[in-house]
Amino acid sequence: MTETLNETSPYGAPHGENRSVMIVGDVEGLTTAPASFGRLAWRRFRRHRLAIAGGLGLVLITLLFFLGPLLVEWAPDQTNVPDRMQGPSAEHWFGTDALGRDLFVRTAQGGRYSLLIGALVAVMATAIGSAMGAVAGYFGGAADTLISQVINLILIVPALIALSVFSQTYGSDAVGLSVILALLLWTRIARVTRGVVLSIREQEFIMAARAAGARHTRILGRHVLPNMVGAIAVEVTLLLGTAIVLESTLSFLGLGVRPPNASLGTLVADAKGSIDDDPIRVLGPGFFIVLIVLCVNFLGDGMRDALDPRAKTERG
Repeated sequence: MTETLNETSPYGAPHGENRSVMIVGDVEGLTTAPASFGRLAWRRFRRHRLAIAGGLGLVLITLLFFLGPLLVEWAPDQTNVPDRMQGPSAEHWFGTDALGRDLFVRTAQGGRYSLLIGALVAVMATAIGSAMGAVAGYFGGAADTLISQVINLILIVPALIALSVFSQTYGSDAVGLSVILALLLWTRIARVTRGVVLSIREQEFIMAARAAGARHTRILGRHVLPNMVGAIAVEVTLLLGTAIVLESTLSFLGLGVRPPNASLGTLVADAKGSIDDDPIRVLGPGFFIVLIVLCVNFLGDGMRDALDPRAKTERG
């Protein structure tokens, strides 16, 4: 910005002349609009290298599970007894199992099933937990007390025992097992959303909406829920990893996914007897379980840092 300032000395300029002062420069912040919260969050996320690596790793693993079997000629349940218990080769990348089935294709099938269950659990638990937490935090009183007591009741029940009991009857397929896991895992998101709502329900914009006569459902849908998106997004990523670990544990114990379906946990369980002689059969699916959980946790950490409203702001 260039500005010309005509200034006359209070004591009078020499010979009655005016002095012209040239100010050349740019006043910071006057010509550049401030960056939006979304842009600032994306900048912070891009600088989180582990989060970027986790997101890319999760995408690559998903592509491998869905597209990898198209590169080979074997079906997941295709048996070939003469080639049973073979090691990794150009024909069978991860080797074969006791029935001659290709372990790479079986691992991809199990990975798809585990990711499907994890995604279903994350969606259902998020829907239940967000609704419960928002109601408890916004209305308070009896509703808050009742929901908090239900949360405490679920938290004190040993999760593995409850899952073992209910999965025997309702956990034979992906949807049934996902419902059982979601009914036990929604409590964390409910507690997080309750805390967020408690911190914003007395804000000026909420009070203004109440004064304008807005209904509770409109306030919750238009003002409260949008302010919970950041916290919910972080919890969803962490919940995905927790659901995959729990599903794999149940399947390993024979209480989760059942044949003819397979998950990463069932593949580890099927190969546990050969861990001393041929550990690759156990380490293969086990490696993907660990890698998926690591990628999800890295992604969640990056999203938490990027969406933190207390993070230092920047100029656009």
